[in-house]
Amino acid sequence: MEIRLSWRDPITNEWRTPVLRPPIAIGRVFARMPGTIDGHRVSRIVLKGDRVSRFHTLITLENDSLILTDIGSRNGTFINGVRQAKTILNDGDTLQIENHNILVSFVTSSLNSNTSPGPSQIFFNPNTNQPDPLTAKPQLITPVNQSFPPTEFLHAVQVSPSTLQATGLPVEEIDYLTIGAGLGSLIWADLLRISGVKSSQIIALGMEEKPYARYQRLCLNSQIPPHERLRSNSDSCPDNIWGWPSYAVREAYREISHGRLLIALKLLWRVFAEPTFAETYTPRSQNVFDSIDREIQRISWQEIYRYGRVLGIRKTNDGRYAIAISRSRADKRERGFVVARYVHLATGYPAIQFLPDLQAYREMTRDFKSVV
Repeated sequence: MEIRLSWRDPITNEWRTPVLRPPIAIGRVFARMPGTIDGHRVSRIVLKGDRVSRFHTLITLENDSLILTDIGSRNGTFINGVRQAKTILNDGDTLQIENHNILVSFVTSSLNSNTSPGPSQIFFNPNTNQPDPLTAKPQLITPVNQSFPPTEFLHAVQVSPSTLQATGLPVEEIDYLTIGAGLGSLIWADLLRISGVKSSQIIALGMEEKPYARYQRLCLNSQIPPHERLRSNSDSCPDNIWGWPSYAVREAYREISHGRLLIALKLLWRVFAEPTFAETYTPRSQNVFDSIDREIQRISWQEIYRYGRVLGIRKTNDGRYAIAISRSRADKRERGFVVARYVHLATGYPAIQFLPDLQAYREMTRDFKSVV
């Protein structure tokens, strides 16, 4: 059995996502943690911090269950916000030691037998939603103890709503469900709201409340700050399906309202004269995000969005879809099902594609971490 531990280093701000086999020791001093336990080699993880004990926590595999044991640390070990001396670890739990929040994921050894990233792509970590140069491909989560989704759910071609109710887990029924909660989900939900669908009939499942959060982060990582312009034309408006008024018209109106008539005329000239006599108009990134904020407020996105990670989708025997979701956070652990009549998949790109010269450089140097 292998598990993935994912956390952001509070000092370097870099993500660490090692895939390890139990036993696993966590502490502040490498030499104080045992090298072997009962003849099994121990994977040792060093965490920096004054509140981390020299040998803080041990993770072992006992009777096919993952057991976490606090080794008498002064400041304690917390699972989903609750201090634990010894407990069973489940998939999706958050292990907290000082200011280190470590997400625990169960993975299959077959999928991790080749963990070297490919030369041409860098994938988004499914747990953190961040570009992760150490992730070769999206990892399949396979719980071992108290498995979720249940084995019957995963192996069935169709499931019955009554079977889901019998699990004792929360089951929510909805008309429209969009998975991803990004810009694609926003546009779909926006169309539904314009068509008269109530916000209470729509759910958008995702990991970030702002639908443009990932796009905004990629802009900043690509050195496109809020005042810089995007490579997008005037009428590509995710916040306005009609495309009017366009970003150019809105920006020109804003300049006129501030008494800058000449700047407004230059903006309009670029729109009417592009691309022959003027450069193509592109909107400022912050203006785009502000416009989206106004639209999500108008359609009550805060009522539509739900935090959650989708673990499986199956058809039901009454023509709908059952979605197994995990809403586990640092302070609580929650799982359940959503049954929807219409499901929209808008998960976005799973990876970033490298240009050919960067692909060649990564392959030549075997450096799969620096080039991002």
